Amino acid sequence: MSVFAVSFAVYTLAIVAIGIYSARFAKRTDEDYFLAGRKLGPWVAALSASASSESGWVTLGLVGMAFRTGMAAYWIVPGVLLGFIFNWFVIAGPMQDRSKSLGALTLPDFFAKHFNERVPVLRLLSVVVILTAMWLYVAAQFSAAGDAFDAAFDTIDYRVGVLIGAGIVLAYTVIGGFRAACWTDFVQGLLMVGVLVIFPIYLLVHIGGFDFIQQQLTSIDAQRASADEPSMLTFWPDKTGAALIGFLLGSGALGINFGFAGQPHVLVRFMALRRRKDAIIGGVVAVTWAAMIIWGAVTIGIIVRAMTQDGAPWTGDLATQIGADGAGQTGLVLAAKYMLPGVLSGVVLAAVLAAICSTADSQLIVAASAGANDVYAQLFARGRKKAHMLVNRLVVLGLGVGAVLLVIWGSKDVYTFVLEYGWAILGASFGPQLILVLLWKRATYAGCIAGMVTGFGVAGLWKLLDPLDKLAKANPAESLLPDVTASLQNAFAGVEIYNLPLAFVCALLVNIVVSLLTKPRRG
Repeated sequence: MSVFAVSFAVYTLAIVAIGIYSARFAKRTDEDYFLAGRKLGPWVAALSASASSESGWVTLGLVGMAFRTGMAAYWIVPGVLLGFIFNWFVIAGPMQDRSKSLGALTLPDFFAKHFNERVPVLRLLSVVVILTAMWLYVAAQFSAAGDAFDAAFDTIDYRVGVLIGAGIVLAYTVIGGFRAACWTDFVQGLLMVGVLVIFPIYLLVHIGGFDFIQQQLTSIDAQRASADEPSMLTFWPDKTGAALIGFLLGSGALGINFGFAGQPHVLVRFMALRRRKDAIIGGVVAVTWAAMIIWGAVTIGIIVRAMTQDGAPWTGDLATQIGADGAGQTGLVLAAKYMLPGVLSGVVLAAVLAAICSTADSQLIVAASAGANDVYAQLFARGRKKAHMLVNRLVVLGLGVGAVLLVIWGSKDVYTFVLEYGWAILGASFGPQLILVLLWKRATYAGCIAGMVTGFGVAGLWKLLDPLDKLAKANPAESLLPDVTASLQNAFAGVEIYNLPLAFVCALLVNIVVSLLTKPRRG
């Protein structure tokens, strides 16, 4: 076994051991399994929440996006930081206060108790959203694990990698619950920031700095000029009007921050904080962490693209991917494998897996809480705590197996799959509703239900139907209104509308309108 494999194996065993050991401190109660007894300190809460939100889409998907787009990928930095700042300094404190006063253990529980729900319409609707989105989201994480193992080990293919990644996560999540997820995520968050700050600096020194990058990206631009493709060197997009707005509100720029307030696997950390003032310290830690790792992932993607253009021997597979969906996603893994000593390259692969595990474990816990606490415990087995714990673990295991089955027959573009399905559905379904509940006293039960249905529906249907793509491909001469079709094609030429901001705004407006038309009902 190579030094690379040994160092990775040691890390993996250590993470599983930490998760299992933390389970020794867990009490046999739902509050402890789902919220670690509401005793999370700011550092653990901040790093575990951050690591759980920045998943394999950072170490694989974001690296690949930067590989494909160049300097414009740095727009994702303010997009992410705005979301972190809003979450920690606006949402976290009120969320901790209100959830504790209600005795809420989960996000569906929070909504149901806030409105003193009698018939569990809102609770069950929230559960449907969570199970649907988390299934897709966890599947994307396992797909990322498959890609990472496939790139790192010559003897492990994609499907086996999916199974290994799923097995590692399930090993400690089923046993330890939320406490295990938080402590393993804390360690993995530290590893991620170490690798995604130190490694890009090492690569910059190795290649001779930004002059090398500029030279190679200029060469790429020259080759792409005839195809009228955007420049790899330009930070400000070469777009105007609606196309510029579409870019800024897209998944590659500021549009991503619309999703932060609606992620249950992040919000549950706010509910688990020891006290409200811990949110301030946690916010400083989280924002600093995010700035470093997002910068690092984008920088690595751009460096790897420059080295691919220069013809580095180990970039042959990456060169053949150019132009394909998901191109460059394995850039971090391959760069570490061929440019670092075995021990250190194993650490980098561990960081990639850390990003995957830290999200998947938290999402599995949230899904377990939805199935066990919000359906089984509330509707079928009140007071039977031991039965709840069994159902918790069965839901984690069942969703994990379902996610494996979803991706075992083929890889996905992790960046797109996460942001346009899992992230967008959760962000639009829960974000506007939570913001209004916490910050607007006029929000009503009916408004919350209407907003949640709207966010879920618009996010899913816009992605599935893709109306702008159909409009672009339509033949005006064959339409009922040829002039109107042609005018719309001209108006929306080059425009990309990310489903998350669209669905978020629709859900927010619907919630507000319905709330103003109905009477408040709160617990």
